[in-house]
Amino acid sequence: MSEPSRSLPAELDALLAERAVERALLRYARGIDRMDRDLAASAFHPDARITLGGTTAERDTTLDMVFALVARRTMTMHYLTNILVELDPADPDRARAETYGIAFQRSTSEPPRGNIISGFRYVDLVTRRAGEWRVQERLTVSEWQRVDDLAGQWPIPEASLRGARDASDPINRPWPPDGPAAGGPDPDSDPGHSHE
Repeated sequence: MSEPSRSLPAELDALLAERAVERALLRYARGIDRMDRDLAASAFHPDARITLGGTTAERDTTLDMVFALVARRTMTMHYLTNILVELDPADPDRARAETYGIAFQRSTSEPPRGNIISGFRYVDLVTRRAGEWRVQERLTVSEWQRVDDLAGQWPIPEASLRGARDASDPINRPWPPDGPAAGGPDPDSDPGHSHE
């Protein structure tokens, strides 16, 4: 609910700022899961500092470590759920974002520890430079971890469309000439479509 004292332009600026912060966070999640380092890096300012696993380092050093780790996995999937962006009332170019997340990681080379599900939070200081919001400082807070038991993993049917950790992933398919809506059949009219 908006405060009556805030003008409409100020409300719109706040909404746009919050959305820009959320998009930066989501770029990081997609970048990690698709092994797209440039996309993951675009969530942060070049001089950003990140605390992860008890270590604080510059953005590129941290991404070196993260990408070396996820390269040992066969799949990662990061869910970013509750995202609360709080704009600094004293500085229109600063915000704090608290993001709840769950990450699934699977590996065939080092079970069972390589198959984990973890709960975490990102506590970020986000700043706007040259009109672009990116993370300036990140604290990664671990909440819980558990082993994803291999015996409980249901195999994906061979006929199913699968994700890829490179440019061949379906997200990178070009839109058809008439836009994304023209790209496929209507699920309600496809006799082979089933709802699960």
